[in-house]
Amino acid sequence: MDKFIAFSNSFLSYLLLMVIIVAVAALGFTVGRILRNRKDAKSVQEVSSEAVTSGSDN
Repeated sequence: MDKFIAFSNSFLSYLLLMVIIVAVAALGFTVGRILRNRKDAKSVQEVSSEAVTSGSDN
């Protein structure tokens, strides 16, 4: 019985560690995706404003 309790404690410990690692990875992925979308939107806005400015010169 003692071996089963030790195994259960070890298994649950590693399971908790895996859950924490997955949560941190998901958080990093989400933050990276949000920041990339903001950068892309800003880039598109700058390109469209340059097109409007250069188009008005003619």
